[in-house]
Amino acid sequence: MKAVVDASPLIYLCRIGRLDLLRQYREVLIPEAVMDEVEEGRARGHMEALDIRRLVRTRVARVVRAPRTKREWNVGPGEAAAISVALKERVHEIVIDDRAAIAVAKFLGLRPVSVPFLLLRDRKAGKTSQKSFETDLRHLLSEGYYLSPELVERLIREGRVRTVPHVPQP
Repeated sequence: MKAVVDASPLIYLCRIGRLDLLRQYREVLIPEAVMDEVEEGRARGHMEALDIRRLVRTRVARVVRAPRTKREWNVGPGEAAAISVALKERVHEIVIDDRAAIAVAKFLGLRPVSVPFLLLRDRKAGKTSQKSFETDLRHLLSEGYYLSPELVERLIREGRVRTVPHVPQP
């Protein structure tokens, strides 16, 4: 699978120590405008940029130029660039957390996924324990990521129902 990732998910994955979740994808694309946002954060003392740079240096992710974005989308420059790249590159998923950008992505036929979904997918694949999943979810919330209490409970319940890929029997 190929994915485009926006700044917010990159930063939150960094903060909770789970950038490894991006390895779910065969190819990870980061628009230049997103890297610019990350670098602006570093200039203000947010060191996540160093880990994100490492993703690019080790070829886990690749920085790409976005085609011209549409103003009528009414989303930030990073989100607009991520959506533009996702459309151009025909990616499987766009990792994005902004509500307005998620709505635009869905409207345009893209498949948006958020950080909690990446955590849940990792849990359902059996790569993490329920305890680790819940710890990561709590850590995400402690870093300022907002989820309603009802959604947190639903995610925890979903995490308890572990599914692993079906292997057909001969």
